[in-house]
Amino acid sequence: MHRINPRILAVCAFVITAAVGFGVLALMGAADAFGALLSVWLGFFVVFALYRFGFFAERVLITLPGTSAPRVEKLRRTTGGARLRPSTEPRYLSAEEANAADDEVQPEDRVIDIDVDGYAIAYPLAAMSIRDIAHETFGDMHVFVSWWPVEYSARAFVIESDDEPSMSQLRKTLLNSSVLTNETGDLLVQFTGQTLNSDSDRLKQIPVVMTNWRAWSAAHPKTEVMSLEGAVEQDIFERYYVSNRSGLHQQSAHDRRWHDKDTTLGIELGDEAKAFPYPALIERPLLHEEIGGIPVLVLQERISATALAFRRDVKGKTLTFQPDSRNPRRPDNVAVATSDTPRSVHYEPWFLKDTQTGSRWRAITGECVSGELKGERLEMLPAQVGFWFAWSRFYPNARVLPPDSPPEKTDQ
Repeated sequence: MHRINPRILAVCAFVITAAVGFGVLALMGAADAFGALLSVWLGFFVVFALYRFGFFAERVLITLPGTSAPRVEKLRRTTGGARLRPSTEPRYLSAEEANAADDEVQPEDRVIDIDVDGYAIAYPLAAMSIRDIAHETFGDMHVFVSWWPVEYSARAFVIESDDEPSMSQLRKTLLNSSVLTNETGDLLVQFTGQTLNSDSDRLKQIPVVMTNWRAWSAAHPKTEVMSLEGAVEQDIFERYYVSNRSGLHQQSAHDRRWHDKDTTLGIELGDEAKAFPYPALIERPLLHEEIGGIPVLVLQERISATALAFRRDVKGKTLTFQPDSRNPRRPDNVAVATSDTPRSVHYEPWFLKDTQTGSRWRAITGECVSGELKGERLEMLPAQVGFWFAWSRFYPNARVLPPDSPPEKTDQ
């Protein structure tokens, strides 16, 4: 951290710059009122430039995933004005109100989804973009779902607490990730679940699915959905998603093999992590991996732009899969839907077949729908979705699916 208050640093920078500027002008014979005003303007300009560069930001130590040595990073204030938040608690539409949900949420609208012990909840981006956080309780387990549109990152964390916790966002970021805080003042990095000012371990994550409303509601007909009441009809960050801007504080990717704003599925298991950018998954939507010693199935249902990761061992068997139905591409081949996305996209779920038993599996849920293993479900892994510029910064040592990797033979 700075030993000097940032405001004092800013004042010192202004005074020194203005004084030096006026001195130079005096040597040039321009020590008049205009020279003084010019020196003041120069002082303000330098302070503003240093502020935008993060010179006055608080410094914190953080050990990034997959690295061993802590590093100093800037804890920066968010730019722009504060967003207007709804004054009321969110309302949820139950499965019995499915018609009302379909009236509010369009089929191609992107939604954040969780499924805890068969209890499914969907959060439209249009609703979460003005709320950021949703608190849920499942029995004795407290979960908060967090959305940070700057990095296109949806996360769900389990909080071990006897009382229902209350998380909120600070107006601060670290590597463009939102920083969250709770009632005790703990600071949490949203992208990774790491704490900054306590010795506690990273928070446990539960799987989050990023898909569209049509695909999620078809796979989970009894899902609840956060109402758009109090929100706008469209996600307010749509233009940002498709722009070339990399975060609030422009920050290009650590690895330049992929575009900064490529949506990426990242998987971290044990001490190993690997990233799967969506453009690569469009070409190779079915991959068999081993990450952290665990056999993993990575897939993308193209038509809904849904990328997921599952453990592929069931009842002592390590399974391999091949497509068992068509997996057509989206008309525009993008992972982020906007208001310009066609609303008439025909949706058919993608199914897989394992080569060991010939059982049939629904890709988007990992559920076996027929065959010897009917009723079984692949364990969904807490894979992380985010823009490539964010993933490559937080996981600098992770393996990455390269742009020119050949498709597996099972992907036809």
